[in-house]
Amino acid sequence: MRTLRATPERLVEKDGTINFGSFRHPFKDLNILDSPIYSNMKGVPRLWKSFRLKEWQHFGIITPRHYLGMVIFAVLRAAGRQHPQPPHEAARPLRVGDGRSVKAVSFVYFYDRERNKRYEHSRQAQGGAARIARQLYSDYCAFSRRGYSMRYENRLEEGYHLLNFSAEERKGIPAMRGELKVLEDLYKLEPLVQVSPIKPGRPFYTHKVAAPVEGWVKVGNEEFEVSKERDLALMDEQKTFYPYRSFWEWATSAGYDERGRMIAFNLCRNMIIEDSEHNENCIWVDGQITLLGAARFQFDPHDHLKPWEMKTLDQRVKLEFAPLGERAERINLGLALSDFHQPFGFYSGKLEDKDGQNYSIDKFFGVAESHITRY
Repeated sequence: MRTLRATPERLVEKDGTINFGSFRHPFKDLNILDSPIYSNMKGVPRLWKSFRLKEWQHFGIITPRHYLGMVIFAVLRAAGRQHPQPPHEAARPLRVGDGRSVKAVSFVYFYDRERNKRYEHSRQAQGGAARIARQLYSDYCAFSRRGYSMRYENRLEEGYHLLNFSAEERKGIPAMRGELKVLEDLYKLEPLVQVSPIKPGRPFYTHKVAAPVEGWVKVGNEEFEVSKERDLALMDEQKTFYPYRSFWEWATSAGYDERGRMIAFNLCRNMIIEDSEHNENCIWVDGQITLLGAARFQFDPHDHLKPWEMKTLDQRVKLEFAPLGERAERINLGLALSDFHQPFGFYSGKLEDKDGQNYSIDKFFGVAESHITRY
């Protein structure tokens, strides 16, 4: 049975021991590159471990009318140790070991449910266009290309993440700008902090949370207020040594029930075999977490817009998902493949917390995902 543990100082100990499990707080030293992922091979350079590491920080913003999704994703990072830059420091050329990405992807998309319209800006880049935070207490992520920029100031010591993004009008897609403050107060909210073994020396790290959010978003000539009393953010941070072939199925949502309680969930099935004990499945009720058993998904792999079903094997969660649309992308370069589907829509169903109390949700907006990769 999964239980929360006190968080060690670092993810990987000096002797190479990896701290696997579910933890109460995020790590202050995410030294994942010290993992002995090639312990059976002598002299493997740090560069190769950096090549296998995939990192991202993603935010989903849910309001009664809109959904905003954004990500900074590092496909290949520079080798060496990372040293956080001061948050005010301007972009500079890539230097090995400073946390900057050699190849990266970023996107921001906005969905207006009332009008059933979706707009997206996305960029791919190489050579220092992106930076990924080493940790979330006092570090940042950034991505910049001509006419497009995104920056996440992670300030968990002060209880928030500050998001700024800007994308100029392009090919008929309206300009987007915004500033948002995600209020991850560790004194009020219990995040999901999970380290799972893909193999004994190959960790899968994720940090997820549902939190109030405030700020503003402007799309074209329309500006929208985001209110911390009404609106919610879902954050997904990940650092993982993915194997060459991998997959995941994912579901997440957040909202307020008829009694005004903030309810959210995260479910995932991926390449981890022992997923009854090692998984990232949980629910939150007013910020308090309940860890769950393994999750299972049913959907049509040929049509992701058909209804989905999700459940956990401990019987605490049973959900139905009705997609309204999707973000999809397929890239097949032979040795490299990415088959990505992220439908968005409404969740309904039942959830049960660790005390045996049941909750019903009806038309909670959220996203699901199916992703198959070779890289």
